[in-house]
Amino acid sequence: MEKLTVSLVTPQKQVVRVDADMVTAPSVMGEVGILPNHRALLAGLQEGPVLIKNGDKAELYAVSGGFIEVDRNHVTLLAETAEHKDQIDLDRSKAALKDAEQKLAKLDFGTPEYEEQWGRAKRAKVRLMVASAK
Repeated sequence: MEKLTVSLVTPQKQVVRVDADMVTAPSVMGEVGILPNHRALLAGLQEGPVLIKNGDKAELYAVSGGFIEVDRNHVTLLAETAEHKDQIDLDRSKAALKDAEQKLAKLDFGTPEYEEQWGRAKRAKVRLMVASAK
């Protein structure tokens, strides 16, 4: 059976490069599922979980922003940030969410500061969701 070659990369490092049966990722158009022989694709990524599945093994990552490219069974995820489920610091994520929510309560909707804190809150929620997944 054919496999995908999956690379998850941030500006700082290559997070993972593995062969896989399937990848799901949070595109700006909705969640996308990629199987071998998928059509070529280029889409923006948004905050959310990336699942890389190979046989019975599944690895989960929290990503924020970037792009996904699919070309001839090669899947490249270029993410602003990416953290493996086991590397997420729950206390730090909870504190970041609390801080962002407190700041949001004091800001006017639509301002650049509001958008920045909204993004921080979304990223923290994704990290908490991914870290608590079974």
